[in-house]
Amino acid sequence: MIAADQRRLHGVLEGLLRRPSFWRRDPALPVLLLVGEQSPATALALAEPFKGSLPYAAPAGEELKDVAALVNALAGENGDLGASVGGSFLPAPRFPLAQFVLWAREQRALRPEEWTGVWPPAPESRKGQDEFRARYRKWRWERYGERRVRRTAADFVVRAATTWVPLGMAVALLAGWDVVDLLSLIPWVVGLIVAAAGTAVQAALSIRGTFFSGWFRRHRYENLRRKRFESRHKYALRLAAVPDLDKLLVYAMFQDLRQAYQKWFIPWPSWGRGWYCLLVLAEPGAGGTRFLSVMRDVIADTGVYPPMIVLAAGDAPLPATPPVRPLERLPEAIDDWRAQVPDLFIPVTVNESELSDIGAFRPTPLRAFGYWAVVALLAFGPLAVVGRTWIGCGGGLREVAGQCVGLSDDLNEIDPDPLLAPVLERIQRQNRDVEDGQRVITVFYLGPLTTNRSGGDQISGSMGELAGIAARQLAYNRLHSWQIRVEFANAGQDFVSAAYAAQMIKDRAAGDPDIAGAIGFAWSRTETQDAIRLLSDAHMPMLSTTNTADTTPLVYGSKPSPSFFRMAAPNSAQAKAAEYWLQQGLPGGTKVPTDKVAILLEVDELKRELYSQDLADGLTKRPEALYAKARQYVFRDGDQLAAQVDQACQDGAAVLFYTGRSSYLGTLMDTKEHQCDGAVRVLAGDEVTGRLSQILADGSSVNNPEISFIALNDARAEQDGSGAINDTQREIEAWIRDVLPARGRSVSRVHARMGYDALLAITSAIDQIKATNVDPAVNIAQSVAYNLRGLGVDGHIQGATGSFYFSTDADFHTALPRELWLFSSERGQAVPVLRGKCTVDSNKSDPAELDVSCTTEPATP
Repeated sequence: MIAADQRRLHGVLEGLLRRPSFWRRDPALPVLLLVGEQSPATALALAEPFKGSLPYAAPAGEELKDVAALVNALAGENGDLGASVGGSFLPAPRFPLAQFVLWAREQRALRPEEWTGVWPPAPESRKGQDEFRARYRKWRWERYGERRVRRTAADFVVRAATTWVPLGMAVALLAGWDVVDLLSLIPWVVGLIVAAAGTAVQAALSIRGTFFSGWFRRHRYENLRRKRFESRHKYALRLAAVPDLDKLLVYAMFQDLRQAYQKWFIPWPSWGRGWYCLLVLAEPGAGGTRFLSVMRDVIADTGVYPPMIVLAAGDAPLPATPPVRPLERLPEAIDDWRAQVPDLFIPVTVNESELSDIGAFRPTPLRAFGYWAVVALLAFGPLAVVGRTWIGCGGGLREVAGQCVGLSDDLNEIDPDPLLAPVLERIQRQNRDVEDGQRVITVFYLGPLTTNRSGGDQISGSMGELAGIAARQLAYNRLHSWQIRVEFANAGQDFVSAAYAAQMIKDRAAGDPDIAGAIGFAWSRTETQDAIRLLSDAHMPMLSTTNTADTTPLVYGSKPSPSFFRMAAPNSAQAKAAEYWLQQGLPGGTKVPTDKVAILLEVDELKRELYSQDLADGLTKRPEALYAKARQYVFRDGDQLAAQVDQACQDGAAVLFYTGRSSYLGTLMDTKEHQCDGAVRVLAGDEVTGRLSQILADGSSVNNPEISFIALNDARAEQDGSGAINDTQREIEAWIRDVLPARGRSVSRVHARMGYDALLAITSAIDQIKATNVDPAVNIAQSVAYNLRGLGVDGHIQGATGSFYFSTDADFHTALPRELWLFSSERGQAVPVLRGKCTVDSNKSDPAELDVSCTTEPATP
């Protein structure tokens, strides 16, 4: 036989042993039967390259005396197929089923010397059951040495952990993984219990063999099945009395092999096995011949082929086979066999034994590496995620959507948006300049300091709030004996981590009497509500800047947080103002009837957004609302908004009342311009003010959008602060010019003024505390909350947003009076045009209601 043919034969055998890709089913595998005088040497030569590289056995001598001896040599406690394979990086196949049948069969020959009566005893014999119970317990104890127990236990624990650790993590995630208080730890505890209990139970069942031994109750040979509720020692007693267990023994070994190669749904080493077992019977003898015969019968009975190639040699004593072909035609014979699978055996004749250049076998463990990569990902990936989430950003911070959120005064850990860096660094400098020997009162800022997407005006709002807070901090610390320190709590983009930031504030404030409160909470979302609820439970005063939804403080059902103080006019007042201006025709027009008003309502799938629905409800669901029947057009994204604007205009709308966020402003105006009649007008809530101011200030739009919008302050001051009319506003502008000489135009003035007045309210309450009690042990937060209620009632506080006070009401706290401004952005004009103005104050006849008094401005040419 020439060398090329020899290597070809080696390649054919290697192809049979190679397991197909993970997604393909394992094929039936044949017995290669070599016939001829040189067949034993040829079998050994063909198998030689594979020795030590895959599960391999070549029994000889006494190991071939009968089927039991052969199975014991292959799958017994010291069986060759259960030996570890160097370089495979996988545990060797285990044979708990075959070893149990072997042990039961062996008991037939182990009659105790003192035993009287029949042996093996009858299955119903009490004495026999006691004997087998003792033997079984001893066997199980002796079967595993201490080292083997540890190795086996570690292996099965890892296997179980790859299933149950991710499942426990999933339970925590689905149940609400955002740990913000003790109550929200419950999902994590449940997830931990699921992971630990599942891992422990599966590992214990695997180590004891219970995970696999259920097969004895359902295997093919019904008369040899384990009965329901039958203990293992009773089952072994019954098997010991059976004279012929060859089929069950071979069947059990095959089942063990199938479990070692089965593609389990849960992670299992079988995923990484890339090569089948190889059994070489160079001189089968009586035991080998009987084994092959039983093997064929078992496969015929069950239809299940073992994941094992058998390379056997022999002549007439072997089972009857299909037509014999020469060895050089082995590839053709295999192809024919795979096409029909007519019989277990593929016989080939061997006429010469010269196999000098059979080739080398160098298996690559890529599949095993892939399995371990999955194991590492599943077992340690969730822990790595949690670790990165909680530890990766530093103490008090965690990573969410690529942002470090939480509480910290280390800017390097927070990594804030570059636009905010100068403001934050100046505040830190002002913190360091706090005078020694003075009582230092801490105020927290809670808002988005980072972003995970470009665009939007949240950072502009945060910059404004921080600028206003910093300006007030600087002024107060220069003149007063107590000092203000500002710390940062990053709520992340869209306030998605506001609750976590609030929990960090709550934890930081526990036991510290020098905490005064928190400022920010600018967006009306349920995440902000969660933060308010947490801090309200801690009796921490919160002052919101531009949060306008009436529903925001309703964190106890229909009852509001008594610790929440609002600086801006709420949406209910904006809705009344919008109704007034619609009735007046949006200055320059005519009265707009109900059927001509289309409300553009933004919703989100998780129902986190409060602002849009709240503003729409203010226009349509108030008692005696004049626009209760106005049609609503709901959208979730820019594409839906464009479609809804088009539909509203087709339905004859004259005014599009936009209640959504500013991120979709461009889509709104572009669609309106190209899909609607030129007479259609847009009226928007205060949310778009900052974005419009940026457009007008930096000229980012070739044509200024024509839109009427409600502003919380004089929007003409947004560009450069030229609208400053009092000393406080000029103080803010001076601070902005000093810190942000090149970026002052990008600072939201409404946020700056609201932020200034929020800290002004806190410092005014602190001054009242100092005037009555200077005990160092006094809890500043609770005292501030007490003094904020009714603050300014006897003499209004003069702030950047005008004069204001808080009512003495126990629940609702809105700074009053407030102003609402109606502006129009006109083409070709860099400054919006004032169209109307409203004053919002408490209703004298009904303190629970707000009185909104509006006027219109004459249209300008």
